[in-house]
Amino acid sequence: MTQRLVSLGFLGVAVVVLAQAFAIPQGEGYQAVGPRAFPLLVGAGLAVVSVMGVVQAFRPGTSSAGTATSDEPEQTHWPSVLLLIGSLVAYALVLVPAGYWQATTAFFVAVARVLGSRRLLRDVLVGLVLALATYFLFDRLLGISLPPGLVRLAI
Repeated sequence: MTQRLVSLGFLGVAVVVLAQAFAIPQGEGYQAVGPRAFPLLVGAGLAVVSVMGVVQAFRPGTSSAGTATSDEPEQTHWPSVLLLIGSLVAYALVLVPAGYWQATTAFFVAVARVLGSRRLLRDVLVGLVLALATYFLFDRLLGISLPPGLVRLAI
């Protein structure tokens, strides 16, 4: 019953998001991507996923969701959950003073360690590449300013 209510609730949210997206006025003149584009994309994605959830929830003979949730407390490793939450809080606190790419690299390494990775060099390199790629995409190409932090990039 819970799965049915949640899936119908998400479908309702999708309808509201799409209705509000269509209420956004289009600007005058030619615009390649107007202000409606992203809300419409999110609303359409949410609608597709929620329709799939509704179909699955109302399909006869699918009662496995109730048994999966009864085993969940026994399967959840709470120290890992708490460490992930702590890592996220620490990331939020050091993001501006340390800088985006530095804090993001450290956050990636911390999360990888919590999730079981023991390859420190690989984690640092992957985190650094992803953080720098994101930094250059947003800061340099899109013009969205990210915190430069302690070490400013010369490029």
